[in-house]
Amino acid sequence: MGGLLGPASGLYQRLGEQLPAMGIGVMRLSYRQPNDIPKCTLDLAAGVQLAIAQGAKQVVTMGHSFGGAIAVRVAVGLPDLVAGVVTFATQSAGCEVAGGIKPRPFLLFHGERDEILPVEASAVVREIADCGELVVLPNDGHALARSGPIMEERLLEWLPAVLGSAAE
Repeated sequence: MGGLLGPASGLYQRLGEQLPAMGIGVMRLSYRQPNDIPKCTLDLAAGVQLAIAQGAKQVVTMGHSFGGAIAVRVAVGLPDLVAGVVTFATQSAGCEVAGGIKPRPFLLFHGERDEILPVEASAVVREIADCGELVVLPNDGHALARSGPIMEERLLEWLPAVLGSAAE
């Protein structure tokens, strides 16, 4: 269900087409062994370090479903490199460390009618983090197929604000 295109029928692809024009680089990665939390965490951490080595000052980690837990874990593990976190319909398993995100920006999206992970999963992660904003998307499911334009618009404002402040 996951993949390089992201939720909402290609959200990651669309962001990857628009953000570079705003001076924001984009990197998408595929896990070498999906659903293996330790290996996937190392994969994303390596991606973050590669982005920094290529000139990024800081990054925002993002992930859908299982990937949300990985985005959280890497943000907590690399606090000087990760400026913020975005999750999409995240699972709560693996997010027990989310308290380490604060005081960085944290944005969580979750479909109101998620058929795989209830909205409460994101609510619990936000509660553990003791920070962040949970955006509940009406009438949408786990793939967030109906909410692409809403999330895209929000992220095209949120990401430059977070990364702009990280560059100062």
